[in-house]
Amino acid sequence: MADMRYRQILEDMEEGYYEIDLNGTFTFVNKIVCDIAEAAREELIGMNYGDYTSKATARRVFKTFNKVFETGFPQRIEYEIILKSTKRKILENSVSLLRDNENNIKGFCGLVSDITRRKRLQEQLRENRERFEALFENANELIITTDAYGYIRRMNKKVEEISGYSRSFLIGKSILVIAHPDDRPLYIDFWKQLLEGNTPRLELRAVAKDGSVVWLLASGSAISKGGTIIEVQYNAQEISSLKKAQQTIVDLKNHLSSIFESSPNMIVCMDRDGKVLMANPVTERIFHKPAAVIVGRDLSSLSPPMASYRKIIQHVQREGVPQFIHEAILSDLNDHVFDVHIYPLMDATLGGVVFTAVDISEKKHMELQLIHAQKMETIGELAGGVAHDFNNILTGITGNISMLRYTTDEDKRERYLSTLESITERARDLTRQMLAFTKRNEGKPESISIREAIGEVIDISVKSIPKKIKINYNTSGKDYRVFIDHTHLIQVLLNLIVNAKDAIGDKLDGLISVSVNPFVIDKDTRRQYLLGSIGRYVRIDVSDNGAGMRMDILPKIFDPFYSTKQKGPDKGTGLGLSIAYNIVKNAGGSIQVSSVEGKGSIFSVFLPLSKSKAKARDAIGRITRSTARNRARILIVDDEAMLRDIGKEMLCLLGHTVETASNGHECIEILKNNQKGFDLIILDMIMPEMDGYHTLLEMQKLGIDARVVISSGFSFEHEKDDFLSNPLIVARLNKPFNLNELSQIIDESLL
Repeated sequence: MADMRYRQILEDMEEGYYEIDLNGTFTFVNKIVCDIAEAAREELIGMNYGDYTSKATARRVFKTFNKVFETGFPQRIEYEIILKSTKRKILENSVSLLRDNENNIKGFCGLVSDITRRKRLQEQLRENRERFEALFENANELIITTDAYGYIRRMNKKVEEISGYSRSFLIGKSILVIAHPDDRPLYIDFWKQLLEGNTPRLELRAVAKDGSVVWLLASGSAISKGGTIIEVQYNAQEISSLKKAQQTIVDLKNHLSSIFESSPNMIVCMDRDGKVLMANPVTERIFHKPAAVIVGRDLSSLSPPMASYRKIIQHVQREGVPQFIHEAILSDLNDHVFDVHIYPLMDATLGGVVFTAVDISEKKHMELQLIHAQKMETIGELAGGVAHDFNNILTGITGNISMLRYTTDEDKRERYLSTLESITERARDLTRQMLAFTKRNEGKPESISIREAIGEVIDISVKSIPKKIKINYNTSGKDYRVFIDHTHLIQVLLNLIVNAKDAIGDKLDGLISVSVNPFVIDKDTRRQYLLGSIGRYVRIDVSDNGAGMRMDILPKIFDPFYSTKQKGPDKGTGLGLSIAYNIVKNAGGSIQVSSVEGKGSIFSVFLPLSKSKAKARDAIGRITRSTARNRARILIVDDEAMLRDIGKEMLCLLGHTVETASNGHECIEILKNNQKGFDLIILDMIMPEMDGYHTLLEMQKLGIDARVVISSGFSFEHEKDDFLSNPLIVARLNKPFNLNELSQIIDESLL
């Protein structure tokens, strides 16, 4: 009965209980053991321990059992069993001797527990701890833990690498030991924020053992237990390279900004919508507006002329192709001239364009001076012929005057007077030609006739080129128009004819030929003739049968200051062909040359045909005949007594009342004191003391309202724009003039 109660107690235990004989065979197992083994009691009774584990484990178990048998002391052992289902479990087994009633050892007994889950949890915990330690130790950032007072408890390997201090040195010391002296207040503030439960991020500087400064991006948190802070953790990334890169970017930005700000040229950056993002100080000076007003606005708001660039900017933005505009006007506040470059930004995300402008006003002025100087050189070449022609004219004048003085025949007197009028017309035409060519102008392109331009050039040239050299002008019969400044084209053609004359030299039967023909430029010939675009052109060939040039000379002839003429007083400056080349190039054309030594040269000028018609002549200069003549009070102002006298006589002959003044001051006094006033004032432009320009200004200042005819022996093109637009001016009278021309101008001015 007692044995039964004992067995029942073992059966009801919450732990597994077993008994085995000395051979290791189960003789008793309770229900818990059956549950652990996942087998029926009948299966387990009679099974040896070696049947449910590996051989290595069985040997280890045997040693434990044997040790209990030899010593009599209980033992504990953990080992793995393999179930029938191949599932594995880990058991914790306590082993004790089992004795019979006579105290003889008959086997072993013990308690067994399934600790598989616990062991797995322990293993996971161990692995996690090892992983944490590995992560902590090998982290790519500095990790330091301190107590609540900032004394270092733990640190990882990165701290040693960055700081240069050993772990043994830093453990137990204040974290401030690595702080940069200037950043210690930041460290303390950072520590306080952590203690308050915040999680700040801050850039701090640390000082390594070797004295080098390390930049850190620090973060951290405080770990509390039961409301008490037990540990403070600091995490920091080394950002020295990043800070250096940031400083490099800042330096580069400052450098680029300095370049942008210091550039002598206008620079404006715009977004894809055409709004100004940046504008340098030069832009402010050009438009007299501060950058704060310019930025954020459309470029067209800078000035009225800038509105014309809107479509060009849109084209550059759309096509991604830079554009260049030569000699552009940007502002109506000044007369500066610019070369403009508009190019796209390559950033596909931001887009936009950059508008740059280079002030070429001074360069343009110097070019004009150079062109004018070279023009004077050409005039020098022609001076002999012009002087000869003037001498012929003067001979004709003096001869006819002499005959007029001694003859009494009225028919002969009339013939002599007609001849004198014809000769003076010739002198006037020659003077006008020379004035038109020598005037200093900025070059105003217009649609001009090739036939008229070549006619002027030949008319000037034949007076200076030796008569032994013949000039032929061949044309297809049709006139062509090109868009170029009139005097510039005259200068180009004169240079080519003068060069041809020099090339012929003393050769007999010299011939200069000028021919004009239309020319179509396609894609292939565009490159051949170095032209900017395809289309319809006119080709002007100037050829000679002179000395020609060697092949090695041809590539140099358009270079500035290069000349093939011999050294001496007749040597040119070497600027003629260079300037001619630039003039033609700026007009959209090109100059080509072919030459054979000993046979002559051909210079070919290609110019694009103009699409516009001829400009109507200025109404002020147009001569019309009036059917009626008004009688008027007229004041002649001229410093030349001869011109005042003859002018007065001519006007009196026409029936007008005339007074005269010798300069501007006298004119103003007469106007102020004359109560009746004058219907018309003929005002000379070139006078001492007070010239015509300042006389007109003084008249406006005094409120004198009168009609003024300006008169000059020079061309009016050199006059200032504000002068020519003066409302008092009603007509222009070019000297010399005859009675008929004077009468027409007076009649037109009094209408």
